[in-house]
Amino acid sequence: MLTIAHRTRPKDGEHANGDAVVARQEGERALVAVIDGLGHGELAALAATRAVDFLSSWSLDGELLAAMQGMHEVLRGTRGVAASLCLLHGPSLICCGVGNVEIRCLGTKVPILPSPGVLGARVLQFRICRGELAPGSRLVLFSDGISQRSPLEALRRLDPEAMCDELMGNHRKPTDDATVLVCDLKA
Repeated sequence: MLTIAHRTRPKDGEHANGDAVVARQEGERALVAVIDGLGHGELAALAATRAVDFLSSWSLDGELLAAMQGMHEVLRGTRGVAASLCLLHGPSLICCGVGNVEIRCLGTKVPILPSPGVLGARVLQFRICRGELAPGSRLVLFSDGISQRSPLEALRRLDPEAMCDELMGNHRKPTDDATVLVCDLKA
């Protein structure tokens, strides 16, 4: 069982948010994703919305590589996005990131190597990472609107909602759209 919380906010002074979140659970499978449309404003929001629409209808029984390739295709002609996706089935984790949306795993060491590129424009290779999560592990996904220097381990004592609030309140960059998603695997 998972506990998921997320927050997203546009750049200060903007109304359109180029960042987005997908969090879906179906039975024992779940998909969590953070999407960051390049730049900010309306065109970034359009690209992020197209990615969300694709992932909202994607079957959680499918292969994550197929999801990444499909999202790459539907984003052609847009500004493009950076995105990180995590597919969970019980303690099994499969993830892939393209660009600068971070995936951090607290409580279990999982080797995660993002793919360089931009979904919708150019990705040389999708790097699919796999691991087994220990009970009580926490996934944190965040866009580049949240500081990479955020003290994630020190904030681990907070529940997912409070951790999202802390990261958005004290570690957000006001000059960019910002998104954070926290997902706990129950102990």
